[in-house]
Amino acid sequence: MTFSTSQITAPPSAARPQLLGRTEQLMRVQLFEAQQRGARERTGTLRTGPWSVDPEGRHSGLSAAVVLDNTLARAIRAAAPGLDWIVTTELQLNFSRPFPGEETVLDSWASAAAVDSLGGMAQASLQDAEGTVYVNATGWFQGVGPSSGTTAEQYRRLASLPLGPETEAPLASLMGMHGCAVPDQDTNERPSVTDQFQDGPQFAENDELINPQGAVHGGALTIMSGLAAQQAMPDRSGLDLQSLRVLFLRPAGGAIAARTRVRHAGRSLRIVDVELVAGGPDVGHLTQAKPFVQAAAVFRAAR
Repeated sequence: MTFSTSQITAPPSAARPQLLGRTEQLMRVQLFEAQQRGARERTGTLRTGPWSVDPEGRHSGLSAAVVLDNTLARAIRAAAPGLDWIVTTELQLNFSRPFPGEETVLDSWASAAAVDSLGGMAQASLQDAEGTVYVNATGWFQGVGPSSGTTAEQYRRLASLPLGPETEAPLASLMGMHGCAVPDQDTNERPSVTDQFQDGPQFAENDELINPQGAVHGGALTIMSGLAAQQAMPDRSGLDLQSLRVLFLRPAGGAIAARTRVRHAGRSLRIVDVELVAGGPDVGHLTQAKPFVQAAAVFRAAR
């Protein structure tokens, strides 16, 4: 069944805040329950801050991945109430302009585009109070069984932790990224195009990034994919992320490592492939590891 994406619901004040997981808290996300089948509704907000800043010191649209992953899923659940437990199978983000600075509140408006007994597809936009759109998103979702009681209890316990000063940290720090080369900021060196994946950054195990099923949150995996793609380019300070398509192949957990491949390295357009695999000191060579995630990032010359 297909639903129209043009219908607008009641004013945002009618939305009711929902219980947040720890990943949502770290990214300063507020969620609202979608109410109408297939309607375009305000189902979440994001407040920008230090947690939105990428390794180059710029506010990054990657920080929108968590709120968009959540609000797209809520639109599907409103359209198909029988799909109480769903997982993301694909997330596509398109970044239309540079992300705004600190203390900007952005609204996510989402709607279901198509649903069936197995899952569905939803669309969303992230915009400011004046209607300026910063990110457009499309997500595909699939129904799964509920999480275990132990996982649900751990999820609730982590959600009760306070947001201390250590959470006022840049995006890469919150994701636990390490093992990255720091390039000369004045470099003009372009990356080499290669058919082989190269070892990229790693991301430390962090239970605060789990979803209710006990796996790493799809929004966090999307952020990791974008950060890893950015790190593959020594001249990355002159490039903006244009789009990011992420395919979720299986649940991810524990330490995570990225491997990257630069597929195109033009002066004004770059394409970088990313795979996220199991990381940590006990893992063998990354080229042999089975990926959790496959992603493709497109960059354009910075505006």
